[in-house]
Amino acid sequence: MFLKLSVPQFWRVKENQYKLVITVCSECGKKTIFKRPVCPHCGSGKVEYVESSGMGVLESFTKVYYKTNSSEDRLPELVGAVRLSEGVRLIGEIVGVREDELRENAKVEAVLRRYLSDDPYGVIYYGIKFKPVLTH
Repeated sequence: MFLKLSVPQFWRVKENQYKLVITVCSECGKKTIFKRPVCPHCGSGKVEYVESSGMGVLESFTKVYYKTNSSEDRLPELVGAVRLSEGVRLIGEIVGVREDELRENAKVEAVLRRYLSDDPYGVIYYGIKFKPVLTH
């Protein structure tokens, strides 16, 4: 689900909304999704940031009926656990496919999509979602 933020708040966190950045710890070697100043596993500040390719595998998925102000026109939503090619896992909305066409272990890619807007003339919020990769 997407939290509605003020314009300044959204501007400060936009990098985590528009890109998939992975934090790699130089001390313990573990990877974590999103840009973090310290490793959540060992507490080290010796971290590097790597931008994900956005490619991954859908490990599991479900249909969500939870209604928020921003999701009324998109219910039900497909939400899945995605393991990125870099090895980290995250939860994201699955778009561009019907539920009966979706399969576990399907290849997916990150795409930038609209989440919501304040009103017809307000801020439009975008973020990362996932869509299946077409294989022919």
